Amino acid sequence: MRKMIKGVMLQGIGSGGIAILVYIVSRSILQTAIIFSILMLLVLIIPVLFTMDKLTQRTNWHKKRTEGVTKFCKSIPLDLDVCNLGSNSGKYAFDYENTGLKGENWALSPQTLSYDFRLLKNYFSYLKKGATVLIPLCPFSSCIKDFEDDKYNHKYYSFLHPILILNYSQLTSEKVVRFVNKPFQSSPLRSILRIIWDIPAENNKTMDTESLEGDAYRLVDSWKQQFLISDLDAPVSEKNKRCITHNTDLLKEMIFFCIERNLKPVIVMPPMTRALSSKLSEAFRENYIYSFIREANINNVLFLNYIDDERFVDSDMYSNSYFLNQKGQKLFTNQVLSDLGLI
Repeated sequence: MRKMIKGVMLQGIGSGGIAILVYIVSRSILQTAIIFSILMLLVLIIPVLFTMDKLTQRTNWHKKRTEGVTKFCKSIPLDLDVCNLGSNSGKYAFDYENTGLKGENWALSPQTLSYDFRLLKNYFSYLKKGATVLIPLCPFSSCIKDFEDDKYNHKYYSFLHPILILNYSQLTSEKVVRFVNKPFQSSPLRSILRIIWDIPAENNKTMDTESLEGDAYRLVDSWKQQFLISDLDAPVSEKNKRCITHNTDLLKEMIFFCIERNLKPVIVMPPMTRALSSKLSEAFRENYIYSFIREANINNVLFLNYIDDERFVDSDMYSNSYFLNQKGQKLFTNQVLSDLGLI
C-alpha cells in the first residue's frame, strides 16, 4: 500500500510536470487542464481499482463464491502447532484464534479426502515437528472419490500447485485467479451491488427446534440422493463399497504420510445437532463410518468421536442442523485441543 501511495504521488508530480510543458508549448490553459485531467485520471484508476477489489474481497458474497480460499492467499506462518483438513464439518468446526496456539483451518467446502491429502502434501512444511494434524470426517467421507463436475476443482487454482489439481487447465486458472484476486475488475456491477448490500455471514445465525428438524430431514434426503441410498440402514451398495475401499487406502496413506514426517494425525468426528444425529442409526454408523475408520487406522492413531457429545447439543451452537456457528466453533476447538493436551 505504501509503495502504491508513493507511486501515485510520483506519477502525480510527473503529470504536473507534463502539464507545465504542455502549457509552455501551447499557451492554452484549457488544453493544459484537459491533458492534466486525463493524466490524473490514469494515475488514480489503479489505486481506485485496487481499493474496490479489496472492498469486494471483504464481502460475504465474495467469501462464499471463493469458498474460503483466500485464507491460503495470505501469509501462512511457519512452525504451526496444529492444522485441520476436512470438508464442511471441518470448515465450521475449528477456530484457533485466542487458543494460544499457531493453528490453521485448511478445510474447504466441499472437500474430498483426496483433496485433503493434496492440501497436506502442499502445506505440510508449514507444520513444526510433532505438530497435530486433525482429520475431520463427515458421515459420507468414505463414499466420495472425486466430484464428477469439474467446477469443484476450480477453487484450488489460486493456491495449489497445478500438478495437484485434477483436470488442470491454464484457461480456467486465469479466470479463477482473476476473480479471487481482482473480483471488482472481473465483475464490477455485481461487486458494487454486494459492497452496498452484502449477503449474511454463513455461520452467525441460529435455528429454532422446528427449523433444525426440517433442515436435518433435508440434509439426510440430499445425502440419500447423492449416494443413491434408499434406506440408510440397508447394506452398502457395490458402488459405495468400491468408494469406501478407495478411501480406506487413501486414509491409510494420509496417516502414514503424517507419521513418516513426525506429525501426529488425529481422526475427528465433529459434533452435530440431535436433530441430525438421531437420524443416523448405529447400523448406518457402523457401515459407513466406524468400519471405515477401523480398516484405515492400522497405525492406531487417536480417534475422537463427538457425534453424540452432550457438551455440544445446544442448538445455539449451530447455524443449521450440522454446522457449528462462531460460538460453537470456539467452544469445540478449545475442547478438542484440551482433550489432546495441547492447551
